[in-house]
Amino acid sequence: MNKIGDNIKLLRKAKGVTQEELAEAVHVSFQAVSKWENGGAPDIDILPGLATYFGVSIDELMGFKLNAMTNKERFIRFMADTGVLKLGSYELHGYRSEYYVDSEHFITNAQYAKLGEHFADCIRESGVSFDCIVGMAYHGISLSVATALALYNKYGITVNYCHDRKVPDSRGREFCGHTPEEGERLLIVDDLINSGKTLIGRIERMMENVNVTIAGVVVIVERYETDMKEHHPNGADILREKYGARVLSVVNGDDISRAIRAGIV
Repeated sequence: MNKIGDNIKLLRKAKGVTQEELAEAVHVSFQAVSKWENGGAPDIDILPGLATYFGVSIDELMGFKLNAMTNKERFIRFMADTGVLKLGSYELHGYRSEYYVDSEHFITNAQYAKLGEHFADCIRESGVSFDCIVGMAYHGISLSVATALALYNKYGITVNYCHDRKVPDSRGREFCGHTPEEGERLLIVDDLINSGKTLIGRIERMMENVNVTIAGVVVIVERYETDMKEHHPNGADILREKYGARVLSVVNGDDISRAIRAGIV
């Protein structure tokens, strides 16, 4: 059995890319990918690039515990490995949580490339329609750039892009890049949703100057857990109800709690 070739084929199909697209991403020929999937094996120096592209470890690529984790669990493991996901006892809006998410620990271009792809996949799979991507300062700026690039590089989608300014510049401009126009549908990119209060405040300030539609909000983590109901409302639900927006996340609080209980992190 060609374990690594089978795994490459499995991962490629799960990612929704062709052999040609994989070949281009890891800088080999289409024939090389075809050979891997039909009994061959990649050179050892190709393995790190393949593992990074698929978001798995080299051990997983070679067949060790590849099927032990779901895509969400692998992403949660990725957050833990980068120091973004911290385990312990944390107070969150009156709720005692067993983990904390600190997105400032995403620090390398490779990590942001992976995040951009996860966001692009969420957006593409949701089918949400929008005219402009808006990054929310400050954490959302780099995330939204990574998302915009991934949407174009992976799916060929071209849209307007901007990020907001917390303080207008000397000309009174509140956006860098495209300035949202009347009637446009905006897709907001940020790192986390907790209570939603901060994000709603930023959206309301933005909408004071232009009549736009909030088509969607996409984040790394929708922080809400089912057990939080007694402590505060779900910020994502408030965004849905207030703006009629789609709320997309790579993972949510319940996903992380389940991964902790399962020993994934």
